Amino acid sequence: MAHTVIGTAGHIDHGKTLLVKALTGIDTDRAPEEKSRGITIELGFAFFGDDATIIDVPGHERFVKTMVAGVSTIDVALLVIAADDGVMPQSREHLDVLELLGVSRGIVVVNKTELVDEDWLQLVEDEVRDLVSETFLEDADVLRVSALTGDGIPKLKQSLARLIGETVEKRVEGPFRLPVDRAFVVKGFGMVCTGTVLSGELREASSVTVYPKGKELRIRGFQKHGQMVNSVSAGDRAAINLPGIQQAEIRRGDILCEKGMFAPTFMIDARLRLLASSRKDLIQRARIRVHVGTAEVMGRIILLDCNLLRPGNWAMVQIRLESPIMAVWGDRFVIRSYSPAVTIGGGHILNPHPPKHSISDQGVVVGLEQLDVNDSARAVVPVVDLSRDGVIGIDRLIGNLGIGHARLAEKLKDLAEEGRVVRVAIGNENFVVSGKVWRGTIEKICADLSSFHSANPLKSGRNREELRKTCAPSMSITLFEQILADAEQEGSISIVGSIISLAEHEVSFSPEESKLRGEIEEVLREATFDDMPDVPELAIRLKAEHNRIESLLKVLQDLNVIISLDGSLFLHEFHVKKIRSDLRMYLERDVEITVSQFRKLISGNRRYALALLNYFDGEGLTVRKGDVRALR
Repeated sequence: MAHTVIGTAGHIDHGKTLLVKALTGIDTDRAPEEKSRGITIELGFAFFGDDATIIDVPGHERFVKTMVAGVSTIDVALLVIAADDGVMPQSREHLDVLELLGVSRGIVVVNKTELVDEDWLQLVEDEVRDLVSETFLEDADVLRVSALTGDGIPKLKQSLARLIGETVEKRVEGPFRLPVDRAFVVKGFGMVCTGTVLSGELREASSVTVYPKGKELRIRGFQKHGQMVNSVSAGDRAAINLPGIQQAEIRRGDILCEKGMFAPTFMIDARLRLLASSRKDLIQRARIRVHVGTAEVMGRIILLDCNLLRPGNWAMVQIRLESPIMAVWGDRFVIRSYSPAVTIGGGHILNPHPPKHSISDQGVVVGLEQLDVNDSARAVVPVVDLSRDGVIGIDRLIGNLGIGHARLAEKLKDLAEEGRVVRVAIGNENFVVSGKVWRGTIEKICADLSSFHSANPLKSGRNREELRKTCAPSMSITLFEQILADAEQEGSISIVGSIISLAEHEVSFSPEESKLRGEIEEVLREATFDDMPDVPELAIRLKAEHNRIESLLKVLQDLNVIISLDGSLFLHEFHVKKIRSDLRMYLERDVEITVSQFRKLISGNRRYALALLNYFDGEGLTVRKGDVRALR
């Protein structure tokens, strides 16, 4: 049967702790200060049968933050209201917290019935019904009990047993997460942390990372429901023994996680509701207390789709935190006003690692609305689309969404077939790229090349690094190369060495340029090494401008019609092809050739001989061995 976590809620001195003792026989007020003051300060825990744990939370207004930590992971709420007091301020605030944290099942307990008569009890019940109207407790049992005398306790136990039987087994999928609600030292064992496992599974001989500090810790052992076990998983109340760590190094609010999936954050994007009971509007940059899991940090609200949030309304917000937390998509949170510390709202996290937003950027709100879904698998595409440059590592994606490896892999396969994401490997890491970014980058490349070709009809294409700086300056070179390869494979572009062009592009010559090109080729084809012309000589012979000759020679080099040696010597590819063939035949016969022998082979001077031999070395035809060349 699935493990059920039951949490008490209610005003101070309404008998929550005595009620837990009546249900379980366990007194959860253990600290001397709690005994002396007669109130619960820290969270208390008791076992209710074999399949449930009861968390007893404090009711005093000064300890509401502890209460929030206690109920952040509960399945069933026990809202306790004293019959002699009726509904009190913390009754309302605790109910608000339960609503904001998404608790959906519970029982209302009217306690201390021994102190009042029937008429008064009926009045209190009516008040309770008004309190829970239009909340998750609207149709819940309202039970009269006396924790002191035991009256009504059997019936309460029956109602709890029914709710426990309805608890659905938590999905184990997802990386391991456990928010720490208690951390203490046990003599002979060392540090022990307790909490409710939110997701995943942890086994013996494994390790965890404590966030937000990022320190890796080894596991000595587990307890679940007071018994030593080999593993703990989603839904379990667990105690984890962590040797080798000091008490000051871990505390309530920290979270134990699977290694490598998570990172702390100073900002979260979220959907926030300001409670209808809030006494004031929420203004831009208001300083608030943020409760996520078992952590409490200070932060400021940035309203993204309005300038003022009125009570009872929702808004998309960015919360900028003063201390780091660890959170994932879908985590619920509560906010309390800075002073006085009163619960004023809450909501759910949409992006745990956002960039800093401008208030005027309405595109951000559209992206967050796409993240406001009820299933982590449905949030994959918007998370990838909103990642920096539309690229996110697989492990980070798992951590951001709290989703399981297998489920994510299945979802990514479907999304890749639809073209909505692309999976790539960069180095030893696997990444997911937004399909919009992938296609958008190819479209930018094609548009840029089209403009380039129009402005430079004689150039064969654009240098790939210049193209990257123009179309994707912040993208990694490795990823850009994979996008280029994909564009070439689909037939959009052509890649020759470092030059990129549109696949259909051809160098376009004007009639005058075609005529001059033919004349340049003719001169260089017919020239010998004794009278091979350079640029100035070609300009004189052909009665053409120096820069026009240089421009056309560059185009002919790109087309591999003319070969440039040392930047100033030019040969027609006709000559280079013949010399290459002659050199190969010579070396196949005589194995080696000196510079002097090569000069005789080509009937040229030493300058051309050395330049050609260096060219063939670079081409990979020959290799230099001292003063001779041989076939590579």
